Amino acid sequence: MAVGLSSLPTELICHILLFLTPKDICRCAITCKIVWDAVQNSVHIQYKLELYAQGLNETDSTNADSISIASKMRSLKNLASLWRSGFRVNTVFQDVVTRDEQYMEPQVVKCGTLWVWRMNDLLIRDCKKKTKPPQVWPEHGFFKQLHTHNLTTRHSVVVDPLQDLVVAISSPPALTWDDARQDQLVFWVDFWLASSQLPHPDSACTSLECRHTCEPDTYAVHILGDMFTPNMFIQVIDWRKGHVKRHALWELGERSYINLHLVDKHTMLIINSKGYILSYTLQGLDGSPRCRATYLLPILRLGHYLSADSTSILPYCVVYASPSFHGTVAHPDLMPSYVPSPESQIMILEILPISWPVMIVIDMAVFSEKAIRSETPVEIPWSDWGPKYTWCFPHHPSHRISVFGSKMAYALPLDHTPEPGQRVEALSPEGNFYIHIWDFNKRLIARSENTHDPDSPEVVLRKPGRFAQSCFDEDLAFNRPYIASVCAEPFSMRHFDRVFLEQDRLTLTRLPVGFVDIQVVSPISMEVGLEHERHREKSL
Repeated sequence: MAVGLSSLPTELICHILLFLTPKDICRCAITCKIVWDAVQNSVHIQYKLELYAQGLNETDSTNADSISIASKMRSLKNLASLWRSGFRVNTVFQDVVTRDEQYMEPQVVKCGTLWVWRMNDLLIRDCKKKTKPPQVWPEHGFFKQLHTHNLTTRHSVVVDPLQDLVVAISSPPALTWDDARQDQLVFWVDFWLASSQLPHPDSACTSLECRHTCEPDTYAVHILGDMFTPNMFIQVIDWRKGHVKRHALWELGERSYINLHLVDKHTMLIINSKGYILSYTLQGLDGSPRCRATYLLPILRLGHYLSADSTSILPYCVVYASPSFHGTVAHPDLMPSYVPSPESQIMILEILPISWPVMIVIDMAVFSEKAIRSETPVEIPWSDWGPKYTWCFPHHPSHRISVFGSKMAYALPLDHTPEPGQRVEALSPEGNFYIHIWDFNKRLIARSENTHDPDSPEVVLRKPGRFAQSCFDEDLAFNRPYIASVCAEPFSMRHFDRVFLEQDRLTLTRLPVGFVDIQVVSPISMEVGLEHERHREKSL
């Protein structure tokens, strides 16, 4: 005799449901009251649904099996409450390190670790331990070719604290290209332990040679797990196995490249100067990248990319995205308990034409493998994807941006959320600024819309609205909501340089003469009980 799901004991129903995806659990929950009650009363299922709603994946970095499900649920709820409207912060770390006045690259922060390339050395600062001194790595310590090629030019250095990895790219001082098809050495790649300045033991070789048939303009490194790619032409490197594979993404001589972003191990995006976002998939190290789709951005008005003498000037574009948490983790203590799931992340394009710059926030779900099924390249006009997957805001280059998961930190001179379509003035060097946290997680937005109290100070829902002045050649209105919050405390603009958002903290850097001032602040937690706010399926 067949036995229906509703006739099973509640414990067995919950056990079965836990094998399903959050979406399938929600579909089952609305089939009958017995399954609904089982879902609502199981803390294990509610924890799984809450992870899904917040766009997070659980990691095993903190010995998760030894922590009770009730404690994990409470921790997850507290995490969701950190960036509530009107949040206040405590300074949890502060330090001042020297900098070279002649040259210093922008600072980078990941997992509470800050690094910056100065004139002749690399500075790595652990911003979680006040008693631990910063690491200073002289240039000759990690560019091996400096010892044998005295004129070697340094090009790029990047650090991945999770993998305890430093990658250094250097090249010969000059290259002679008699034939565009000539295969020449264009750069070396060295792999080091960030903690000890020794060759990385997991690397198949301490140095790799990369060759190509044309000279690149610049080098930069994008790391995702065990593979990374330098800019301009694509060299995919599996540094643990010592494999290098080069790929051509466009015809020789085409110079329309602006930026490259790795979505995951199989997907990369190229944002070019023509207003296109090209999505490529990479099937393994040896598989050639395949262009799957070209996403068109709105067309800029003619006067916004012409100079005073009518010379065409391509708009400058800056890409902001969440750091990667892929790959073998060498330092599990640096990995937070939860990391953003790939489908919940955003990417921001800061488009800077001559006038009326804008900021476009893109839901990365549009670039997922499920979004594009065509085997041949397709061109997608803005009208088919922009209104559904983006938010667009007036912007000023002085406003600082940082992205983590579905959230962005935004430094503005306002102590309140801008009105829809409002163009905010520039940050004043002698004034104050406020940190705004905007969340674009569609599941949390849907939950907030279903439970939203207009008079509640906890959640503020806003829409970008229509632009009063726009650099685009069409009238655009953006009506997708987002969750807005702003820190109640102002920060001084004096020497302010950058802000970095992480899961439970903000890192602010200032550049007084001769120094880098590092301040880490964390929102004051609001304790949330386990039974606080049971959320129904329709909110997910």
